[in-house]
Order: sequence, then C-alpha cells, then structure tokens
Amino acid sequence: MRLVVLGGWGQLGTDVAAVAAGRHEVVRPRHEDLDVTDGQALASVLGTVRPDAVINAAAFHKVELCEADPAQAFAVNALGGLLVARAARAVGARNVYISTDYVFDGEQRQGYTEDDRVGPLNAYGVSKAAGELAVRQADPDAIVVRGSGLFGHAGSAGKGGNFVDNMIARARSGQPLSVVDDQVFAPTATRDMADRVLQLLEREAPSGIYHAANSGSCSWFEFARSAIQFAGLDTVISPRATGVDEPVRRPRYSILLDTKASAVGLPPSRSWQDALAWYLANRPEVVVAGHTA
Repeated sequence: MRLVVLGGWGQLGTDVAAVAAGRHEVVRPRHEDLDVTDGQALASVLGTVRPDAVINAAAFHKVELCEADPAQAFAVNALGGLLVARAARAVGARNVYISTDYVFDGEQRQGYTEDDRVGPLNAYGVSKAAGELAVRQADPDAIVVRGSGLFGHAGSAGKGGNFVDNMIARARSGQPLSVVDDQVFAPTATRDMADRVLQLLEREAPSGIYHAANSGSCSWFEFARSAIQFAGLDTVISPRATGVDEPVRRPRYSILLDTKASAVGLPPSRSWQDALAWYLANRPEVVVAGHTA
C-alpha cells in the first residue's frame, strides 16, 4: 500500500513509518508543507500522491493549550479531521482517524469499550469527539483508532520528551517525585499502536472504532514507578491526589477495552508492562527536559 501519514513526524507517525518499512510505501508531509485545516491543499496533495490509505495522526493535543484556545483545538482536531476524511474519500483512499481516551468522562471504573457513549470533560476531548463524529459522517468507510497515554521514541527527541522520559530525567536529577494516583488509564506504546493501525488496514477491517491501547491498566503513579524501576533507578516517588485547582478536568478512569480486534483476526495487545520494558530497552539516548536521558 501507499500510505500518507499526516502528523507523520510525531510519536505515532514516526512509528507508523518504522513499522511500515519493507511493507508499504509511506509519504509523510511535514506540517509546514501540508496543514490539515487547508482543504484545497489536502485535495491537491492527495490527488497527486493517490494513496491507498491516509492515516491522520495530526492533532492539537496539549490539553492545557486546548483549554486556553478551543478554537484552535476544534480547527485541527475536528475540522481537520473532516477535511482529511473528505479529501481521502475523494481519491478513494481508506481513512484512519487517530483519537483518544479523553473522549470519555471517566466514570466507568471497569473501562470503556469502543461502543460506549462518549462524554468528554475538557476542550481537547470535546474536539476529538467532534472529530470522530465528523470523520464517520463524511466517510462511512473510515476507521477511528483510539489510544491512551502515548509513549514513543520520537517524542523523546522531537517534542521535549514524553511522560516516561520526563519521569526518568527527573529521577536521574535526584528530584523527589510526586505523581497522581487517582487517574487510571491504559498506557499505549506508539510502536504497538502503529502496528495495530497497519494490521487493520492490511486486513481491510470493517469501518468503525477500534481501541489500540496496550492491555491492562494503571494509575499515572504506578506507570511512573514502573518506568523508574525498569530503568534501574531507586528514586523516591510518592502518590498524590489530583488537586482541586487543576486547570483542566481529566477523566478518572479512561481504560480502553479492546473488544473488536479479535473479530478481524488480530492477536491481543501485549501488556503495558511488556511494552514499557521494550520501550526502555530500545530507547535512544536523548535530551529530555534539560537532562541527558
């Protein structure tokens, strides 16, 4: 297949290119060359490339910035999703929209299936839920793939680090750490999510929503503690409750449950612990938050 990956130089897009190597042809326009909010540019580029599939991993995803600038969040995450879906459908390409666990309200302790009702708590989640709806209305053949708490090697070098890298960098600096233990999620290695997206395309999976998080769940405190332990560090880390004055509301339980992948012949996702161990074992030396990590 010929794939166009929008947001292709971020954590997930970089891993899509890595996993696709030797399997598919990948085109990764940079943001400065193709903006997902520019419908004419999308139509022109996709009309020239003629891809078999378009993976839209472009997103305005820093939740605090989305809360401060909801118009930009909706422009990229909702309008951008709609315009990409239209442009992909116009050239006969399968469209994949990357979404998030933040479309849920976090009230279900047992987690959420693909068909559970959305109920986002913040501007980022609302914009992604709107994007999901817009994409599926514009292109009934589209696939929506949700992840949770993404961590990938490209985030280390390209975006000032992800949660794992920043925790390790702070631990190595000798800082005591305090991390919330009342927000529970399903961590997602972007290498595994990328492979899942490609397998859905390769197997011509039915349209709809799929969850691509690693199996299992944990709090952010448990995730940070595991990352530090796996890295061989003995830094003190303590749990804390989410503060009442936090600027953005976040779901307390946003565990993504995979109930559909097996129906298209995909194996179960590996555990988040195995994915984290792999991530750390294959992690390049990068500079994170002012520290060599």
